[in-house]
Amino acid sequence: MQSHEAIKILVTNQKGGVGKSTIAANLAAFLAMQQGIEVSLIDFDRQASSSRWTKKAPDVGIRVHCAEINYENSGIALLSSRAAVRKYSSGVQVSISDLTWHPTLSDEFMLDFDIVLVPSSSAKFEMASTEIFILEYAQKRMARLAANKQFILVTPSKVDPAYASSGSFTNLDFLMNCHITPPVQQTPDLDAYVYEDFLCVCPDQKVAENFCDFGKFIAKKIEERIVIKKTLSLSGTSVNREIVKKVSVLDDYRARAHELGIYGGYAAKPSTDTPQAAPVDASPEAVKGSRFIPAFLRRSE
Repeated sequence: MQSHEAIKILVTNQKGGVGKSTIAANLAAFLAMQQGIEVSLIDFDRQASSSRWTKKAPDVGIRVHCAEINYENSGIALLSSRAAVRKYSSGVQVSISDLTWHPTLSDEFMLDFDIVLVPSSSAKFEMASTEIFILEYAQKRMARLAANKQFILVTPSKVDPAYASSGSFTNLDFLMNCHITPPVQQTPDLDAYVYEDFLCVCPDQKVAENFCDFGKFIAKKIEERIVIKKTLSLSGTSVNREIVKKVSVLDDYRARAHELGIYGGYAAKPSTDTPQAAPVDASPEAVKGSRFIPAFLRRSE
């Protein structure tokens, strides 16, 4: 994996108890162990579940950080959260932020991420709540989402092995970059692995295979995102058009100045030997006190 700027992943939901911290900690471990990726885990939750798990389990090279968000008001919350992500995403290939979404936090923060991963249980009420959470975000930020092509990934979490994702989260089908990931199944006796090991390498082969399937899907999306970011950096056509337009105006100004015998914005002194032809646009608006003012800078009177 080659990327100059870290791919930033946000694991979030407005509701707790959906396996968010378990997914964040174990995804970080999978990427570090199975994919050889330099990963940082940024734990924004006060319970610090994902960071505690990662710190107490065998060291697999994950950079673990705990960060606090000041929820005094929306502006301060946005500044403090952005500062933490910027600081702890430096020097790694992928950063994973574990955050229970808070209503004080502006969804501008969500737009900062390459991938937003939203775990959800398979209960109808929980699926509806997750759909509403994503749709409200998409409705407010549709133009930005279309421009930056952010991935929104919904992860069926803590589901039974017989769970089938087909027919789930259908209200999100119209979102182009929204995908349903392979499910993360309910882990029997999860407490046996907490702080001791990671799911992708646990002794229970079914659990390990299930989480590896999920991890491989995310790793593929990371690679896709790297390609997309390269195309985004090479495009920016609207910005480039504005630059070309401004350069063109300046070129026209210079050419016009030379045609009028003017250089550097000041009138050239007329020669005493030969009569000077009247400039094409030597109106009082164009020349004031021997200073040339281009048309696009003149004040309308």
